[in-house]
Amino acid sequence: MKKEKFISKIQSGQTCHYIYDENEQNENTGIVKVWLYNDEIILTWEECPKGLQYDESSYSKDEVHNFSSFEELDNFFNDNSIFYINFKS
Repeated sequence: MKKEKFISKIQSGQTCHYIYDENEQNENTGIVKVWLYNDEIILTWEECPKGLQYDESSYSKDEVHNFSSFEELDNFFNDNSIFYINFKS
């Protein structure tokens, strides 16, 4: 989705998510979720080998980030090559 739609959905209380599969650069699958909670933007990022999403001990990434603005979130996306177009709600 486009950045403006993403922001609108988050501001309206919806959760947006991006699920990715293993590829030539990454042997893991993962999910990035973003939502609004207590006026903060929350992002969780979990990554694990394919098929092990229910075994948290296998996670290679299990992060939680809080942002006070969409500008901060945008900077995080840019730093981590995360694209709005990959998100769904």
